[in-house]
Amino acid sequence: MRKGTICYVDQNGVHGIIKDENEQKIQFFLMDHQEEIRLNDKISFEIELTAKGLAATKIHVVSTIELTPQ
Repeated sequence: MRKGTICYVDQNGVHGIIKDENEQKIQFFLMDHQEEIRLNDKISFEIELTAKGLAATKIHVVSTIELTPQ
């Protein structure tokens, strides 16, 4: 299992990008996941070759950072 942080989620809720521990950016597709995934969540995941290319799969939220409005 790899670890990383959600660094981007598109406004349409279709896909996002994870930055892993090695600063590598990996795409993921939200429709493939059951858990709610939000920006800055710390996650664990695997990488698989999908029909859309390499993508993070089996994403599990490890911890969520609550952002408070200022």
